[in-house]
Amino acid sequence: MSGRSWRVADPDARLTDPDAAETPRETTFADAAAHANVVVHEPTDLPADCAVETVTYRPEQPPGRPEGVDAADMGQTPWSDGNPCSVRAVVRGDGRGLRIKEFLYDWAPPAAGVAPLWRTPDPTPVDCGDAVGWLGTDYEDRRGACLQRERAQLEASVTEGSFADDELAALLRGFEPADAAASEGVRAAPFHALNYWVRYACRPPGVPHGLWEYAGGRPYDGSRPVSRASLARDPPVRPLVPASDDVFLFDSALAFPEADAVECVFRNRANGSDHLWITAAAEGSPLAPDLPPEPADQPAETRERVDLRGTEAYYAALTEEHGAWEALWREGGVAYAAWAGASPALDGAAFRGTVDRLVAP
Repeated sequence: MSGRSWRVADPDARLTDPDAAETPRETTFADAAAHANVVVHEPTDLPADCAVETVTYRPEQPPGRPEGVDAADMGQTPWSDGNPCSVRAVVRGDGRGLRIKEFLYDWAPPAAGVAPLWRTPDPTPVDCGDAVGWLGTDYEDRRGACLQRERAQLEASVTEGSFADDELAALLRGFEPADAAASEGVRAAPFHALNYWVRYACRPPGVPHGLWEYAGGRPYDGSRPVSRASLARDPPVRPLVPASDDVFLFDSALAFPEADAVECVFRNRANGSDHLWITAAAEGSPLAPDLPPEPADQPAETRERVDLRGTEAYYAALTEEHGAWEALWREGGVAYAAWAGASPALDGAAFRGTVDRLVAP
């Protein structure tokens, strides 16, 4: 598979031939950067006793699990037959170790920025310069850390022994692109052009979206890309976008014709990474949020009903200072949901200001 294979995919392709199924291969961070649909990062600040032992690349393949092929052999999760690419690394030290995983989080808005640490009662924010990372407990009750940088989802889990929080924080701060030149195309590409599920026209697994319960799985198997101009000219439902002087710039958008909904993704103009997702859905659409919503099973600093855009909205923040933030509301017969990831460029008041100033395209 060529280094630019993520640009083109056959939406009808499915993996059915056992002989065609590829398994993860040992590689380097730089080599993986030449193939992945994400900016691959390399850890540059490991504890003195630690070193990277192995780096493994799981290649992108069409969706499918051929008969007689074990999901684990393909590096495939048991809850989906999708085959997006990912990078894994094992770090070993003196009686201790951790695992690093890197991929494009493209199923949905990255659950309050703490998806691998979901249900951690009080995740610890980490100042990573132009990004905010988190420390907490992962789904296997291990100490973990995560960061979104340049749209790459970077996750670490302690698998053996222990690592101090300052060591895990240093790991997050020290992630740097493994091969900046090889990642130029990925860095410049719109999110939906990178999105595995959109390119192969298949539905991703259901995952939490954020701090409010939201049942609308992303029906990427029935989506079509739409331009900023077409959002203004003939949208399936009226979307809203940030004002021209806002911190967020338009990245890409999809229409869901059968769901009477539009999904728009925006990126922070300062670092090209921090995200804002906005879904607009007609009343009765499966992508319309329930109002009032129920709290998701992730603790949060704030969940409250507020006045936004001259109407009643439901606002939540993992932390007011660092995010993530979200708001759900209705206006003009359309239901809206907005999710913003953790960011040093915002706080709760700034996020609410962005929502208040949203305009028609």
